[in-house]
Amino acid sequence: MGTLPVPERRLHDAVIVVPGIMGSALKDVESGKQLWGIGRLLAYTARTYTSRLRSLGLTAQECAGDTGRVEPTGLLNVADSMPGLGQAQPYNELLSELRKAAVHRSAVLPFPYDWRLSVEHNGGLLARRAGRHLEEWRRHPAHRHYLDRHPEAGPARLVLVAHSMGGLLVRELMLSSALRAEIRAVMTVGTPFSGSVDAAVMLNSGKGAPLPLPRNALQQAARTMPGVYDLLPSYRALDLGIESRVPTANDLVSLGGRRDLVEGSLRWRESRHGTTLPGLSMVVGFGKRTLQSYHMAGDAAVGMEAMLERDPDDDRVLFHPDGRPRRENRKGDGTVYQFAAHLPGGRERAVPVHQEHGALARSRTVIDLACGMLRGLRHPDELGAMLGDGTFDLDVPEWAESGAPFTIEVSDWSGDSDLSCSAKETGGLGDVLYPELKPVRGAEGTLVATCTAARPGLYEIEVTGGREPVTRLVLVLAPERQA
Repeated sequence: MGTLPVPERRLHDAVIVVPGIMGSALKDVESGKQLWGIGRLLAYTARTYTSRLRSLGLTAQECAGDTGRVEPTGLLNVADSMPGLGQAQPYNELLSELRKAAVHRSAVLPFPYDWRLSVEHNGGLLARRAGRHLEEWRRHPAHRHYLDRHPEAGPARLVLVAHSMGGLLVRELMLSSALRAEIRAVMTVGTPFSGSVDAAVMLNSGKGAPLPLPRNALQQAARTMPGVYDLLPSYRALDLGIESRVPTANDLVSLGGRRDLVEGSLRWRESRHGTTLPGLSMVVGFGKRTLQSYHMAGDAAVGMEAMLERDPDDDRVLFHPDGRPRRENRKGDGTVYQFAAHLPGGRERAVPVHQEHGALARSRTVIDLACGMLRGLRHPDELGAMLGDGTFDLDVPEWAESGAPFTIEVSDWSGDSDLSCSAKETGGLGDVLYPELKPVRGAEGTLVATCTAARPGLYEIEVTGGREPVTRLVLVLAPERQA
């Protein structure tokens, strides 16, 4: 007599997906105008993006606590980008795969939020929504049916998958002992627990960086957003030459920050020090060129892809024989320095994934890890995650002009297979280019390609041939004379 097949193990928990900064579409409630997550625009010009920046900046009423002007409409389902502010990629595939892995698609809840506002504010909203979602799921027929068949499982609990800033929101749930007890597991993906130098440079308005936007528009928008302040670096990121320190309130104000928002963010950060997350799995982006520290050149914050090297025993700065301080490049995901994505004080083993910050949540490895949580698996060796060999760094400019060539660079490639490159416009224009990657003489493991987009748009650069495709976004703007 044959035996019945053993069904795949699945947890019956309520799942919440919390996106990162810029990972939620936003609209103006009164006008109905979409502010972020627009998709194809009528025109990609510096003027268009400057107008968007000004719309995203908080008004005086919003700064005073009246936050009803802007409404999050959902997780990002299209790529979006703004020079100086950053890039964001859609969460469609992650949500779709989690819904397939869950007992029922209703168990999975996306949590969009107004990422311009503080983590504390949005974390409070998440706590209330998480409590409701858990109650709603426990009353759902699919949950009751599962318990009828598996009474030993007990009521559902919460599983949270959080990308980037979303992990900071999840940490806010720990303020509620009752809600904390309901959390089975948390997965953070590129969460800047110790902040990001990119936020400091952005608050400084990108001085010294070639941006196609008026720098005062970037600074005016960024300096009104509490969410930006909550991402400022809280490790020794300020390089003083032969020493470094954690940026102080005065240091952050000197970048161009508002003192009330700086001091409020620092108080919030201190109050969360030592907070742990139950059942934590940390995904850390690795191997990408990433700003890890900065120094001041006059009033400009200049980002550096290295940090002062310290003795592991006594924490002293190490020096070369000629007296120069030693610096090391630890890389990261292009936005978050790799060790800034570790929960301070946590002992959990991080899972390194070679992928850019915005693309982490689209990575096959990350999606497999997230779905594995619904089968009770938490470690990459259990999931067969493909890490290590077959990885490389992909570097592209943040923006380019239509009709002008830009360079795509691959580095740290082992050369054990052929790589291919494509550049696809993401807004529905249908433009696809196939730049040819060529080795660079005298630079082992480095390949470059030249790409020229004839039309403005947001182009996804994808290089395949490694463990999994690596992608980056390039915003191609119309030359200013056409604006």
